[in-house]
Amino acid sequence: MSAQTYRLRVKKRIQETPDAVTLVFEVPEAHKEAFRYKAGQYLTLCFELDGQPLRRCYSMSSSPLEPDLAVTVKRLPGGRVSCHIHDHLKEGDEVEVLPPEGRFCPELHEDQKKNYYLFGAGSGITPLMSILKTVVEVEPQSVVYLLYGSRNEESIIFREELDRLQQRYEGQLFVEHTLSRPKTIKPKGIRGLFSKGTPTWPGKTGRIDVAAVQRFLEEHPPLHPVSEYYICGPGNMIDNVQQALLGLGINKKLIHKEVFLNEGQGQPSSKTSIGLDRPARLIAHLDGRTIEAEVQPGKTVLQTLMELGHDPPYSCTAGACATCMAKVLKGKAKMEVCYALEDDEVKKGYILTCQSHPETEELEVS
Repeated sequence: MSAQTYRLRVKKRIQETPDAVTLVFEVPEAHKEAFRYKAGQYLTLCFELDGQPLRRCYSMSSSPLEPDLAVTVKRLPGGRVSCHIHDHLKEGDEVEVLPPEGRFCPELHEDQKKNYYLFGAGSGITPLMSILKTVVEVEPQSVVYLLYGSRNEESIIFREELDRLQQRYEGQLFVEHTLSRPKTIKPKGIRGLFSKGTPTWPGKTGRIDVAAVQRFLEEHPPLHPVSEYYICGPGNMIDNVQQALLGLGINKKLIHKEVFLNEGQGQPSSKTSIGLDRPARLIAHLDGRTIEAEVQPGKTVLQTLMELGHDPPYSCTAGACATCMAKVLKGKAKMEVCYALEDDEVKKGYILTCQSHPETEELEVS
């Protein structure tokens, strides 16, 4: 379904780190129901920059139990939308927003007793923050373990808030930081020229690799029989965590992933070698209508529909969010990348239209 957009006012702007800012939105009473969300979901912010419509999805860093709705945006080098938000968006401005979406969400029940192992790097902390703040309240008998990787002390998003939460929920929430490039102090004089320096950071160092995950799990054994695992960050970090978990015999169904991509990553390539090398007939069922079109070589299903003036659902266009998910009813399609669908969903015929090129003369999707 095509989604309605709403204009929300920026109620508050919080500079979390030099390159991460939180936007707190004011949701009018009339739109409260449309913006009801689950921990782990995201908002799609819509902008028009230099005459070009651009959409980007950002995870909620707030909990659905909190009165305000907030997203946290990290500035990306060359990122048109993230740089615009950091440089120009201020309190009182209005932003066009799509309602919450996303499937990176635990199913919570107050009587559950589970272990939640959360692994995040960089801005991947954002949905994990929403999840952990919600779990500790909704499931008071569950326990949450967070391993969070950052570049250095200054880049730790929500550092003070995580400290406060860990103190408030002592025995239920455990937070461990690891820094890949902690600051160092070098000796003065000639010795300093040949010294790597002494780290000022007292905690763990290094990236979240397989060994770090194994060590974290050993240091934080489960308190309850059932555990779930949530991973969010760049693709290589997710691969490392998943490899470690699977190597320990953990069921893949208990491992949940949300890939965060830099702007430009995962965008369709328009290569004519992907899919058919000639036009294909597309039949698309959208909003109760049946649309027939011709998909040119190198074009995706989503691009084709949009160029014809239709309004199919989409957000990141990078294969990471599943907003543009569709079901193939007839024919076959090839995806360039797919970060958002599980293997069993792909086997059932689901595709991401932003990444899909017809492989057959006719492709029918819903």
